Amino acid sequence: MTVTAKVQNLPVFSAPYDWAAIDKTVRTTGGVILRKALSPSQVDRLNSEFDAYLVSHRDQAQADTGSSLYDQFLGHKTLRLHGLVEKVPATRDLIGQDALLDWAERLIGPARLNAGELIQIQPGEPAQFPHRDTDSWIQVPIGDTPLLVNAIFALDDMTLENGATHVAPNSWTWDRGRTPAPDEYARAVMSAGDAVLFRGDVIHGGGANNSKARRRALSISYCAGWLRPVENSYLNVPIETVRTLPRRLQNVLGYSAYDGTALGGGIVGLYENGDPRRVLENGAV
Repeated sequence: MTVTAKVQNLPVFSAPYDWAAIDKTVRTTGGVILRKALSPSQVDRLNSEFDAYLVSHRDQAQADTGSSLYDQFLGHKTLRLHGLVEKVPATRDLIGQDALLDWAERLIGPARLNAGELIQIQPGEPAQFPHRDTDSWIQVPIGDTPLLVNAIFALDDMTLENGATHVAPNSWTWDRGRTPAPDEYARAVMSAGDAVLFRGDVIHGGGANNSKARRRALSISYCAGWLRPVENSYLNVPIETVRTLPRRLQNVLGYSAYDGTALGGGIVGLYENGDPRRVLENGAV
């Protein structure tokens, strides 16, 4: 993805956040930037814990999906980590944050964690292939109500030089085969602590890192509760850890059923014909 024309800007919101306006803008335009979504102390704690984990587990951060094409998409010079609730405890408060989950559930309904991910673009990484995250379920339609939403928190300053994310506003309304022109992209240029929120069905991608330093971000995406998430939290987060977590965080990790009976559907995610919370409360493994 090469962008040479003048880029657009995403709508920007500062605290105290007008969530009604944010919701409307994400639904219609596709994305917004929140200034100072994280405090400096939160950024420092997250970076400190990521640094400590990567010292001895850097090999876990390399793309190794078994698909050479998908590994190329993820980036051979990009470090990625899943299972953050277990590996980086500082992420728990954010992944299970009420304000963030409330936002997600207003847009997509009962939600599950699709992926909590470190995305650290290293120098020399080319721009990521533009995509929709909902392409993970290529059969599902794109409509007014999104099935997935993303929040990417900058843990370093994100600049045009080091790979600020490309987002194509309004692209959720386009035909699947349409590719954005260079001047149809916005760039999520942010200071550390800012966040970009967007629908998972807008076309986007990480930018090329042409600098000499990393570009680190924490990406949190939530999908509709009836979809199978990209990240397998059942395996990534040991049940002993799950039992210690707040209930709402347990729920988005998959320890709740999705009830679609009010919409004329069924219930998915059952355990022993009932509420999957039983596996936490009864001590079963």
